[in-house]
Amino acid sequence: MARSAATAVRIMRAFIALSYLFTLFGAPARAQHVLPVLGTAPLLGRMNSTAELQERVSERRTMFETASEDLGLTGAETQELEAKIADGRVRWVMVPRHLDEMTWAWDGSVYMYRDVIIPADEYGWEVDIPVGAVVHALFIPAACGNLSLVERSRPVAYVPPPPSQPPPQPAPECPAGMVGAPPNCYYPQCPPGMTGTPPNCYAPQPQPTAPPALTKVVVKQVVRQSVDWWLIPLTLIGFFFGGHYCHCGPPPPPPPPINCPPVDP
Repeated sequence: MARSAATAVRIMRAFIALSYLFTLFGAPARAQHVLPVLGTAPLLGRMNSTAELQERVSERRTMFETASEDLGLTGAETQELEAKIADGRVRWVMVPRHLDEMTWAWDGSVYMYRDVIIPADEYGWEVDIPVGAVVHALFIPAACGNLSLVERSRPVAYVPPPPSQPPPQPAPECPAGMVGAPPNCYYPQCPPGMTGTPPNCYAPQPQPTAPPALTKVVVKQVVRQSVDWWLIPLTLIGFFFGGHYCHCGPPPPPPPPINCPPVDP
């Protein structure tokens, strides 16, 4: 029983170890080409700087363009790739282990592998060329200079939604008592020949003519006063007695004439 248990434990441990190894090496094993080392069939050769990469592309332009054509790049894409390398618009990156396609050279001829696994921790240069909905990520490992391709989905740029439309604002109105539309507001006026304030407009009434001047008539009023009858005899008595007993002398003589002084002849 003890030996059977020990055997079962060993079998279980072996199964776990095999499962781990399969998981660790399963992806490279499923690839068509697994390269244990780079540099055995170089396209551009080992390089140590971007300036050296630019020189190699210029020196081996024919082979480089043939490799680009084998990867399926168009002439315009190849020109864009060469222009970016010449201008230094490249990035120094860790090359991914799985490559969709990799070119290589042997005896002056260019070849290509599909579905390639390369060793880990390989560095090189990357140049991205957008093509429609995808991006052609082109890698050049520094150990060999083999032009390689990884096709990626092009990231979709975030486009913010358009701002929501603000609610319509009420149309401005003219102040009270005015008409029109701002800023052309004005006070209403009555038609020519009429007065008042709209809508209460009316034609002015003619002014009444002044009445003719009246002639002033002065009426003389005679006032008759009644006199007592008994005053009449007293008036007569005074008239007769007063006239006969008046002792009046002769009138005084006139004043003497004024003598004028003699005049010399």
